[in-house]
Amino acid sequence: MTELTARPWLSGLAPYRPGAAAPSAAGSLSSNESALGASPHVVDAVVRAARSAHRYPDALATELRAEIAARHGIPTEQVLVGNGSDELIFLLALAFLAGGGTAVCADPAYRVDEISTQVVGGTVVSVPLAEDQHDLAAMAAVPADLAYVVNPHNPTGTLVPRDAVRRFREHSPAGLVVVDEAYIDFAPDPLAATAVPLLREGGLAVLRTFSKAFGLAGLRVGYLLAPTPVIDVLSGIRAPFSVNRLAQAAALAALRDRTHHEAVRVHTIDMRRRVSDLFTRHGYDVVPSHTNFVLVRVPDEAGLVRRLAAAGIAVRPGSALGVPGAVRVSVPGDEGWRHLQRAMADPGMLPRT
Repeated sequence: MTELTARPWLSGLAPYRPGAAAPSAAGSLSSNESALGASPHVVDAVVRAARSAHRYPDALATELRAEIAARHGIPTEQVLVGNGSDELIFLLALAFLAGGGTAVCADPAYRVDEISTQVVGGTVVSVPLAEDQHDLAAMAAVPADLAYVVNPHNPTGTLVPRDAVRRFREHSPAGLVVVDEAYIDFAPDPLAATAVPLLREGGLAVLRTFSKAFGLAGLRVGYLLAPTPVIDVLSGIRAPFSVNRLAQAAALAALRDRTHHEAVRVHTIDMRRRVSDLFTRHGYDVVPSHTNFVLVRVPDEAGLVRRLAAAGIAVRPGSALGVPGAVRVSVPGDEGWRHLQRAMADPGMLPRT
């Protein structure tokens, strides 16, 4: 019998590692989850959908796709719903990078962009950030099949303007520019920042998720807006029932509750300012953020992570995200904010060199 071995390009592949949880939900500030949770209408929608759990879900999430298309003012044929945006990233890699394709991304990158490329035998070209932002000019000099622009960027939280994305699309040799807007709802003016209006110019796709502003991280729903030929290719290779019935119902309910969505936005922007000010007052350097987290530069990363953990607060070490010498702190809810304030009042939390 022939020995079964994994493909050689998988050797040494570093897996994605999620953030650690704290003893309480309020202290879990490592995974950028919604501090206010999902819309109250989501639970009712999920309960109703559960009554038909013995039936397969709509394979293409037709009703949800139509709602998303109407929200963005594009044809339904340009929308594909996936099991989180991660499934869609893997589909892009499978379709356009398998067997030697090239993806260009920032360094540090969103790990799934890198992992999916490596899994299909593609090559990742990582371009270092310039002053915590995408160096789009340098990225445009890289011949690539796919170009990933995570905007706002994770883990720095920085945002590049739409005109900069447009210029990048015009100058990049990449076959498709993929703009990952997982955190766009937390920008000061999402409508002015989003790349969705650039779809009509071609050569560009936009990724969105229901995990952040809509609070559905546990249900795994995301979507891709892209030229119809791209959607057609991905639709042909995706798993037919990858987005389950409960997730589709939840996403529809969340999308339709604009009041809750705006409350999440307002809370996040206000609390982000408070968290930034708190760390700044304690002598830390905070990168200005357009997301539901802040990146804090620290002289003793491991020490601060350890001291916060002892106080019941989990944050993400920067070294796990490609930014050593930093910690990433998710925006908390009110209880988590009080918890963080108490923890930071300890003189032991002051910067240590």
